[in-house]
Amino acid sequence: MPSTGFVSPMVDIWQKTPTPVWFDPAQTGGVEWGQLSGVFANTAVGTASHIENLDGAQALYVFALPGAGLTQVLGSPFEVGMAYELSVAVVGGGGGMPEGTAFQFGLFYMDGLTPVSVGSTTVLHSAAAFPTSALVVDYSLSVPTVEGSDPWAGQAIGIQVVSASGAGVGYWNVDNVRLSASVVPEPGIYALLGIGAGSLLLMGCGNRRKPGKDTTVL
Repeated sequence: MPSTGFVSPMVDIWQKTPTPVWFDPAQTGGVEWGQLSGVFANTAVGTASHIENLDGAQALYVFALPGAGLTQVLGSPFEVGMAYELSVAVVGGGGGMPEGTAFQFGLFYMDGLTPVSVGSTTVLHSAAAFPTSALVVDYSLSVPTVEGSDPWAGQAIGIQVVSASGAGVGYWNVDNVRLSASVVPEPGIYALLGIGAGSLLLMGCGNRRKPGKDTTVL
């Protein structure tokens, strides 16, 4: 969002990363920092630039310049007893991007005005990783069960998708950002479940319950 017929630097809900002090538009041929990320419409089926497995009609683009990208702070907090998985579909190589260029996505929380990383995954562009520009590839980050002593416990969940390296040559296409949260039983509960399952087997009947899992598609 919002809908575009071609390319737009406007992105609903997501916020642009702050402009670094070293940034000079001359590095990017006059393109301003806020234009280095945005949304683009998928091209028509059958064209060379068409991406076959986008989730919808458009996706995000992020130019390959360190720190360029998007963040979003959700209304939900990191909850104690929950484990999280962030999944992102991405493809590199657009616009002549050199091999070895890095993209990063992750989860964070705010310590006052400062974002603090909870975990991140780095993706490197190569012909082996992205043999075709017609398909985005899924990558994921797993954050273990939140403990009460973790600094991010109870803090609002932040999501970040940014370029981690590059000189402004080339861009990443990003799609289908998904955050999953799973309830993880305590070890004592596992033991009780084991005892209960054994008893049910002896009785020859019973139902098993699995921990719930909620998924939010952004």
